[in-house]
Amino acid sequence: MQTAAWMSDSASPGDIAAAFGAAVGDAGEWVPAHGAWAKGVASAGEGAFAAARTAVGQLRGPGVWSSAARCLEASMLRQTGRHRLASAVDGAAVAALAGMADDADPVARAFAVDGLVGLAADALGTGRYALAHTLIARARARIAAYRGPQGPWWTLDRAALRCTWVAAETAVYSGDGPGARAAAKALADADPGVARPRHHAKTLLVRAAAVAGGGDSATALELALRGHEVSVAHDLRPLQWAGARLAAALTDGESRNRFDWEADSVVAVLTARGADFSRYA
Repeated sequence: MQTAAWMSDSASPGDIAAAFGAAVGDAGEWVPAHGAWAKGVASAGEGAFAAARTAVGQLRGPGVWSSAARCLEASMLRQTGRHRLASAVDGAAVAALAGMADDADPVARAFAVDGLVGLAADALGTGRYALAHTLIARARARIAAYRGPQGPWWTLDRAALRCTWVAAETAVYSGDGPGARAAAKALADADPGVARPRHHAKTLLVRAAAVAGGGDSATALELALRGHEVSVAHDLRPLQWAGARLAAALTDGESRNRFDWEADSVVAVLTARGADFSRYA
């Protein structure tokens, strides 16, 4: 349980909606979402990385929200290609929960899963596919073993969706065509829908990559364009960048040039907001 000081910093319904969309559930009776973390998540989703880091800068030391803040930082590092550095930060996220009982706490269990999923994504980004598979299996086992009260969507349901994303990406990048096709179906089933635009857009984009990895470029382009459209409509600049890059890879000629130009333009905006894309220079 959190102290009264933490409770006083609880996220409002508006904070939660900005971070995760509509119909994600209230804070619940166990551990309320910390307002600074929710604001950081919302800022990062829009590509305002400097603002996100400022929002969660107070969340230090051991515990749930320190772990959550580190997972957020690692995610921002991965989005700019710094998977090795992100791995150290995700490791710190896992360490921040050391010794914490989470058998009846959906928030703490979700962040324990987040740390493992982050480490899997870091492994994937550095070509360590077997390790990524192992960590995803471990994360899914933590979800399956949970027998406590059901938390709001942004806890274990969100963490499970992240597992599905990284499992699909691992299949794609490791060249596992059958695995990519299976992952595409799992993503279609797991898509949280338009009420949760950031997670919907990300699911469409990862599904597009999985479908392409399974050999269906036409359907992949259709999904990529849908994900890109959602990201633009909701000012989700990191996903707009990813969607433009994916669409460029799936098209040619003038369309490819247009998406390449858009991706470069978004990088300029993200850089002004605190992202460091020198890894891609």
